[in-house]
Amino acid sequence: MEKYEEAAKSLRKSMKGIGTDESRLIKEIVNHSNSERQSIKEIYLTMYGKTLEESIKSEISGNFLEGVLALLEPVEKYEAKCLRKALKALNTNEKILIQTLCPKEAYEIENLKLVYNTTYERSLEKDIVTECSGYLGRLLRSVVSCGRSENYRIDFSLAKKEAQELYDAGEGKFGTDESEFIRILCTRSFPQLKATCDIYQEISGNDIEKAIKKEMSGDLEKACLAIVKSCRNKPAYYAEELYKAMKGLGTNDESLIRLIVSRSEIDLDRIKCEYEEMYSKSLYDAVKSETSGDYRKLFLSLIGN
Repeated sequence: MEKYEEAAKSLRKSMKGIGTDESRLIKEIVNHSNSERQSIKEIYLTMYGKTLEESIKSEISGNFLEGVLALLEPVEKYEAKCLRKALKALNTNEKILIQTLCPKEAYEIENLKLVYNTTYERSLEKDIVTECSGYLGRLLRSVVSCGRSENYRIDFSLAKKEAQELYDAGEGKFGTDESEFIRILCTRSFPQLKATCDIYQEISGNDIEKAIKKEMSGDLEKACLAIVKSCRNKPAYYAEELYKAMKGLGTNDESLIRLIVSRSEIDLDRIKCEYEEMYSKSLYDAVKSETSGDYRKLFLSLIGN
């Protein structure tokens, strides 16, 4: 308790008087875990009669503010907020839905659904049905139904059978049976899917990612690839998505903030390793070259050199 009181006092001090002590603010945010930040927020409200977020909003702005507010949210509540924003936009943001939902295990989806449904008093599944049509809508609905197996023991005879079924549904026929891809990709555990993908190459002679790119297009292709890449190497999938967020002219700061914040206490260290191996540049250096000011300082502190 005393530790959190000291942190609350330090945060208050960083915002008191003329100007803001951004370095102190960053240090207090980054040096505490997400669960510790929730305790600090509670004590801050008790001590000063206003929320920490209210105080911060009056002091900073832009991507720096967005990053700090994201870090102050419980992770599942933050991801639920991102999903709600993606679903209620004039044009549904399928990229956020795919990046947030497709790599998750069934128990993670269950927890996220509960937070979404409680926070917004509406059903995530029903919102997806309303906002996402076609095969992508069916795939996402299948993912949020939480039917993915959590049996991590690999059945190699099943992997061989379903690798053949995937081949027969795509490369092995004229046209594509998307329903078969959805059925297998959304029901099997990630270790089981990895075995299926490995055997697929033996049957087809092609990597399954290449087959998906050949047989599908648009957001359905991206969703199927997200599942396949996640079953093979989830940190590598996120490393690639971070690279895409920073690639080309301008940085997609929304994606950069969301991906780093949501993975910061799960597998960010592994993402950093994969990023450097894939792109011969550290994630730290990549973010440093694409951001500026206190926004840069916040995320470099979070990533760590």
